[in-house]
Formats: sequence, structure tokens, C-alpha cells
Amino acid sequence: MNKAHALVLKARDSRATLAEKREAFCELVRMFQDMAYAAGYAVLGDFSLAEDAAQEAFISAWQKLTQLRQPEAFPGWFRRIVLTECNRLTRGQRLRTISLDLGLELHAPHPDPQSAIERDELTKAAFAAIKKLSLNERMVVMLFYVNEHSQNEISAFLNVPLTTVAKRLYSARVRLRAMMVDAFKNDLTVHRPSRDGSFSEKVKAGIYDEYIGQYRFELRPELVVTITREGEHLIGEAAGQRNELFAKDQTEGELLTKEFDGRGEFVRNKQGHISHLIYHEFGSEMGVAKKIC
Repeated sequence: MNKAHALVLKARDSRATLAEKREAFCELVRMFQDMAYAAGYAVLGDFSLAEDAAQEAFISAWQKLTQLRQPEAFPGWFRRIVLTECNRLTRGQRLRTISLDLGLELHAPHPDPQSAIERDELTKAAFAAIKKLSLNERMVVMLFYVNEHSQNEISAFLNVPLTTVAKRLYSARVRLRAMMVDAFKNDLTVHRPSRDGSFSEKVKAGIYDEYIGQYRFELRPELVVTITREGEHLIGEAAGQRNELFAKDQTEGELLTKEFDGRGEFVRNKQGHISHLIYHEFGSEMGVAKKIC
């Protein structure tokens, strides 16, 4: 986990630009995306919900990264955020009771109908067996088979001794027949985030998306600043003017305009979300604008 440690330090380095911090964090996303997805699936039992939980967990981790006291503890700290997002998804809504069987409908048509039927039967049996495992066993199985993470990596992520990981994995393997595990592994890897770059790109976009919205000035309610994202660029519009926004070296939570000396200082609430901005122009504070949407 030395690489993760270095990336955490870079992602919250006050001397780094926003782009450099963002790239370091996106590398963390690429390292832990499959583990986050596997942990989410172990709790939620649904591919789509597991990916949603993983994405939200990364955005939350980005917003709270400065709260992590020990960078080397990132894996276990991040796992707790993933579980928090899983709990949030289950509150106030009823999960689909057949979610574990929905994976059967995701297979591409097989040229041999009989083979397709047999494969679906194996997958269905594997899902049923996995579902009967305890949560701790399910978590280890998902982490181990989704992308063949090492037991050391799983130990760091779950924040449990290596011997505990080995014991849980052995216990789960005993309860699962080999053919069931193989069928489940093949189906699970089809959905893992690292199958393409879309997952990390969504998280990457989400880091900039937290600035997007409308901000109304307290002393001039008729004046509203609208920030949108166009590809890799943030655009600010107010009073008929349109400007591209960017982050400069050694700035933290600030965006500047390219066309003139304008600067927005973004302030977060206790939950880590942007609540308002303080606008400066030519070195003078021009007012406070509250985020309204």
C-alpha cells in the first residue's frame, strides 16, 4: 500500500494544483474501484446499486480526504465510507428481492442453447450459494474473486489480520463447490469497474461537478452566478458574462477566471459539501454568494 500512501499525500498536498490533486486521486480510484464495487455488492447484492455506492463513496472520500489523519490507513478508512454509502442506499427504499437473479439476464446469447441453459443453471446455483454465506465471508469472496486481490490487500481494506482473511476465505470455499465459484467469478468479473475506463471517468467528472450549480449573492439577490461543466472545462456565467474557470498553483478550493482578475473562494459545510463562495475581483472582496442548487 506504499503507492496508495504516496497518492493520498499528493491528492491533498497544498502545494499541488487542483489538476495534480485530481489526477492523484483518480489513480486511487483506479486502484480501489474493484474493491469498492465488490464490497458494495457483498452488502447490496445488486450490480447496479453496488456501482452507485462505489461512485458515491469515491466522491465522498475526495471531499473528506483532509480528515484522514494517517494516509497509510486509506484502505480501511475508505471501506467504511463504502459501507456508509451502502447503508444510505438501503435507507428509505426497498431493494429488489430478485436482484441476485437479475445477473442471469445479462449474458450475451450463446450459440449453443443447451450450453447456455447449463451455464445459467450453474450461475443461479452459485448466486444462491453465495447469498447463504455470512456477510464477512461474502465480503472476502467478492474481494478475492472480483479481480484476484491478494490476501494482504484484502487484509488492509477490511482492517483485519491476514489470518482472519485466510480463515474466512477457507470457510467460504468449503461451503462453495468449485464449479459454483468459477461460474460466479466469471459473471462477477463481467461487471467489474476496471473492465473499461468509464467508472473512473465518472468519478473524475464528479470531482469537478461539485462546483456546478447556481450561486446567489446575499447583498444582490438579483445577481446569480451559474457554473457548468463542458467536457474538461468549468464555465461561469453571470450578468451576461461568460468566463472559463481554472485552478492555479497553491490554491485550495479556489477557481479563477481566465479573462480578468476574478477569484471564487469556495466554502464547505460540516458535511463537506460546497455551501457558498466568496467572490474577489482585482484583490477586493465583492460579496458572498450562497449555493442555491
